[in-house]
Amino acid sequence: GPLPGHGSPDLDEGEAASICLALSSSELVLILIDERAGRAVAQELGLSVAGTAAVIGLARQRGLIASARDVFAALHAGDFRIAPAVIQAVLDRCGD
Repeated sequence: GPLPGHGSPDLDEGEAASICLALSSSELVLILIDERAGRAVAQELGLSVAGTAAVIGLARQRGLIASARDVFAALHAGDFRIAPAVIQAVLDRCGD
């Protein structure tokens, strides 16, 4: 298919499906992927990519959430991990 590395161990099923869906869309699409390998494949294919941390920062900047810090804390309390340096960069950028 049009997806290099499809079925490779680098991409999980959800990432591969998301990339295929984005490629098949005629609309401008922002694809949300956190894993480095999935992001690299999506970017190679010319897709716009963002991660969870960036979306949280954007939501804070637009006033959609009261605190990015609280959202990161809630994610961390579950099983979701974002690199501390990434979190700090987002908090700095959105002034949280």
